[in-house]
Amino acid sequence: MLAGHGYTCLEAATTVQARLVLDAEDDVAAVLCDIRMPGTSGMELLKDLTADFPDLAVVMTTVVDDPGTAEAAFDLGAFGYVIKPFDTNELLVNLASALRRRDLELAQRRHVRSLEDTIGRGRVLGGVLEGLEADGRGDDSGDLIERLSRAVSLRDEETGRHIDRMSRYAVVLAEAVGFRARPLEDLRLATALHDVGKIGVPDGILLKPGALSAAEYTAMQHHARIGYQLLAGSTSALLSLAADIALTHHEWWDGTGYPRGLAGTEIPEEARIAAVTDVFDALTSNRVYRRAMTFEEAMEMMGELRGRQFEPRLLDAFFASIESLRAIRAAYPDVAEALGRIRILVVDDHEIFAHSLVRLLGSRPELKVVGTAGGVADAVAATLAHAPDVVLMDFELPDGDGPQATEQIKALIPAVKVIMLTARTDDQALVRAIAAGCSGFVKKEEAVDVLFEAIVSVHEGETITAPTELVPLLRQLRPTRRGLGADLTPRELEILELMVAGLVNKQIAQSLGLRLNTVRNHVQSILSKLQAHSKLEAVATAVREGVIDYPSDAAAR
Repeated sequence: MLAGHGYTCLEAATTVQARLVLDAEDDVAAVLCDIRMPGTSGMELLKDLTADFPDLAVVMTTVVDDPGTAEAAFDLGAFGYVIKPFDTNELLVNLASALRRRDLELAQRRHVRSLEDTIGRGRVLGGVLEGLEADGRGDDSGDLIERLSRAVSLRDEETGRHIDRMSRYAVVLAEAVGFRARPLEDLRLATALHDVGKIGVPDGILLKPGALSAAEYTAMQHHARIGYQLLAGSTSALLSLAADIALTHHEWWDGTGYPRGLAGTEIPEEARIAAVTDVFDALTSNRVYRRAMTFEEAMEMMGELRGRQFEPRLLDAFFASIESLRAIRAAYPDVAEALGRIRILVVDDHEIFAHSLVRLLGSRPELKVVGTAGGVADAVAATLAHAPDVVLMDFELPDGDGPQATEQIKALIPAVKVIMLTARTDDQALVRAIAAGCSGFVKKEEAVDVLFEAIVSVHEGETITAPTELVPLLRQLRPTRRGLGADLTPRELEILELMVAGLVNKQIAQSLGLRLNTVRNHVQSILSKLQAHSKLEAVATAVREGVIDYPSDAAAR
């Protein structure tokens, strides 16, 4: 009946066979289950399925015509209850209804996960800002605030130089119109935090290459209020100014902007200045959804919005300063920072060890130590402030431990790679580090050349230790059911298995007869689908999601 209407069906005559089928197949959407079967009843199977396979839509199809049994089935998680004998239409309608409900619940879970990620990032960032104020650094930490704003912007900007340019454009414009309400340096620093609220916007929206839907655009607009909520209520005059700019820099001169629909001089002048400079630099920079415009093209487009989006006085003064803007653009081009050197943050509370490590790392021309930290809170703040490529993380810290710090860092800037430096070798500690998202381990007693090689490997996305050597740890990871990796192609699964074996991209290319760039593209797709930023993180996620089996003990040996 079902095959004739486009469904692909698998069969099982007992609960034991049903479990074997489901364990072997990872793309089953629904189960039609009888109650009376040999051995364990269908109700027991229903109970197991809702616990172990929460993404399944289970419909009971049975001769048991009893309201009490039907109610018990629904209590256990059944999506439907159809009494035999039934006709084709009755079965099709109930199955379609169950699958529709399943799709809605999966979408709701994804939404909840997105909200949890948003809340987590907001709490961590809020803690950093509170720490600045508690330390009395709110008004005199300009460099830290500037770096914080740039680090947060890296989630959605193709270049961290957007913050450098637009905040300096703001100073040029303020000087041009004789702005004297605040020190110009305060204006620059506060303007740099204008988009801090984007930390609360899901990555799928920020990084979407096409046009946003109406719902996605509404979600994007929330960043103005989120930024205000993160920055407001501070005793720091600088953070209070930043809060006002974050809230109102998308208001339009004619009152049609968001979030409050302010018009004219109701909008703070600082925000009106930020609105001009933010849009200009956005238009003249590459984005995931379009190429950069020339200065002349951007000026023409913005000129059409003179008196609507932008205050005429400010826009005219901005265009009159075009040569100063070109000088800033030339001084802060879209190039990789530090000539491609790998930026490193060292996290260790032992000052002598940390100092020695910094000195050793500084001796390598391809590495650059951008900061140090001595605890969990300092590590999170320093990561936001310096935007490192790689964090060398001690496991034991005075206010927590390395896995805790790693989890918070990855919540804020997922692309940061973390190498755990540890003298501990117990499985429990290492399992927590893998689950937190670290990219690999280096023992403190290892030779410094081993550490150098590990940093370069992790930065390039490779693994330090072959996952097959971590079998005992991977087996201890708690399973998850987030639906990650379900859309991996057969080729991507093949490459993932070779990643598990510890092969680097070049070896994978040779093994499969593919071009190196082709393999790199597949690897990036795998990481994206598994929401991972290193091969070890991808393998751990794939194992926890049931996308691949645990590496065999034979392979490990």
